[in-house]
Amino acid sequence: MNRNLLKNLMATALILFVSVSTFAEVKLPHIIGNNMVIQANKPVAIWGQAAAGEEVTVRFANQVKKTTTDHSGLWRVVLDPIKTSSKPATMTISGANTIKLDNILVGEVWVCSGQSNMEFPLAKGLSWRTGVNDWEKEVSQA
Repeated sequence: MNRNLLKNLMATALILFVSVSTFAEVKLPHIIGNNMVIQANKPVAIWGQAAAGEEVTVRFANQVKKTTTDHSGLWRVVLDPIKTSSKPATMTISGANTIKLDNILVGEVWVCSGQSNMEFPLAKGLSWRTGVNDWEKEVSQA
């Protein structure tokens, strides 16, 4: 066998091995992480990616949920409703690797957004359209 061909085959095999082993790790979307707040009293979905056919386990608030990834490596579990708690807790997600998420609270989650026309300046003004009355007092007491 040609020596260059053998080198190319070895390099290709190494690249494939590294890319497959990298994808095999359990991964989470950026929205799920340390210091998050989970909605209280509602089912909560936790999801991510891992190797196809991999078993993934999620542990949180005395619950253990298990699933197996689909052919694309996607997985999802739904936690049962959890009561409000201001005590920080830990969530563990495990498969080929283990991810530990710390400082998770359970409470009200509000998603707010707006447009530029909702802007309200905190500045000197005479009416609601130009700012806040007594803005210096409001700032000093904030």
